[in-house]
Order: sequence, then structure tokens, then C-alpha cells
Amino acid sequence: MTSSLVHSSVAGGVVTVTLDSPHNRNALSRQLMAEFSSRLAAAEQDPDVRAVLVRSSGRVVLRGCRSRRGAPGSEQ
Repeated sequence: MTSSLVHSSVAGGVVTVTLDSPHNRNALSRQLMAEFSSRLAAAEQDPDVRAVLVRSSGRVVLRGCRSRRGAPGSEQ
């Protein structure tokens, strides 16, 4: 089972979305993007949410794309 890379909580009309993949500086992997998109979609559907705050569990909020040589969609 893969652990979650994105966590969220709601308080006072604000959803805090935390990127939790500090080992690779929250690089945009497929899993992280899917989980992030899911959290944003859930926030959009909640009528009590007025704002979304994005933060990280590590020192870097977002490094960029994560690609592996030879992986589909990666540049070589």
C-alpha cells in the first residue's frame, strides 16, 4: 500500500493542504498530483470553504516535475 503524499484539514472555512513528500522536495510525481487534485476538488465542492492554503511538511513547498529517464512522458 502506498502512503498518502497529500493531507488536508479544514478550520474556519480554510482548507490547509499539506504536501508530504520531503524526501524528494515535493516533486510533482503522478501520485502527488493525483492526490493534490483530489483534495482541491473536494475543497471546491464544500460550500463552507472560502480559501485553500498550500504548505509543505519539509523545507521546500514544490520543487518541480519528477521524471525518470525512460518513463512515459519524461524527457531524455
